[in-house]
Amino acid sequence: MKPSILIVDDRPENLVALEQTLSELDAELVQASSGEHALTATLNREFALAILDVQMPVMDGYELAEYLRGDPSTREIPIIFLTAAAPARDQMAKGYQSGAVDYMVKPFEPLTLVSKVRVFLDLYDQKTRLRRQGELLKAMNAELEAFAYSVSHDLRAPLRSLEGFSQALVEDYRDRLDDTGKDYLDRISSAARKMDRLIIDLLELARISRVDLKRQWINLSDMGREILAALSDDEPEREVEVNVEDGLEVVGDPVLLRQVMENLLGNAWKYTGRRQQARIELGATVRNGQRTYHVRDNGAGFDAAHAGRLFTPFSRLHDASEFPGTGIGLSIIQRIVLRHGGWVWAEAEVDRGATFFFTIGDGQTREQGAA
Repeated sequence: MKPSILIVDDRPENLVALEQTLSELDAELVQASSGEHALTATLNREFALAILDVQMPVMDGYELAEYLRGDPSTREIPIIFLTAAAPARDQMAKGYQSGAVDYMVKPFEPLTLVSKVRVFLDLYDQKTRLRRQGELLKAMNAELEAFAYSVSHDLRAPLRSLEGFSQALVEDYRDRLDDTGKDYLDRISSAARKMDRLIIDLLELARISRVDLKRQWINLSDMGREILAALSDDEPEREVEVNVEDGLEVVGDPVLLRQVMENLLGNAWKYTGRRQQARIELGATVRNGQRTYHVRDNGAGFDAAHAGRLFTPFSRLHDASEFPGTGIGLSIIQRIVLRHGGWVWAEAEVDRGATFFFTIGDGQTREQGAA
């Protein structure tokens, strides 16, 4: 489909001259003899470029440009102004403020105008391709997530049977098995539990992209203390030095952000498991003008050269026998943070701990939001 160019002038002879000049271009030319006609033309088609006469009765080119900029459906249209005389400095400023990308003085040089218009048509073509690719990728991602959700959901039914019969064997027939048989049965039960955990995480990863965000003010400090207290209750024998900064507040979905905090703090707890003097810190700093939150530990750490793999599903930087997990937790964190308009990354050294950073939206505090 050819791109459309809107040409607006109150003088018919000027419209004819513009059409003859631009006829060599592979584009559809739409004429309008007034600002009102031009606005009507934009209601049912998309334009790659608008060429506007400045001096027109009722609605001049500046006013028309302001109308176009004020409508979300037309504000991205590049505008070239045509004027009968070189505009004064204040007029040029007014034109650029209203959305002009260029000025040309009548009588214009046809080759110059054609060259400039061709540039904007090329830009429009690139923009259209990128938009279509984005829509295609979005559709493909939606299909992939739906497929993953469906497969994961359907896998749980036979897995429940496997777990059920394995448990029945343990309860009713374990005493009849020799040590090798008992070992095989334990491995089956363990593999079934791991697969169930993996499927649950896959379903959660797919769900995060679909759930509607319910934003409200959240105190990450209180949330972090609750999570760390629960972890301590589960392993009361461990001694962990915990430092949680007060007043860490963000706007976000409380359920999803709790998942972020549970995953990050849970990982810090897990990877400091072999430290006699474990330390976990939850805090915030300002980086490049953005309020940035972090979870820091002095645990196993990882090789920073592999940091790019951290948020890839199923990617693990530690052996599962040392630190169990499905390899999906960080992917879930990344997807939640991205949905909140933020970013997440990590810094670490092997055996010297890790720090996970994340931002949420514009990162402002409650006090800044109320100011």
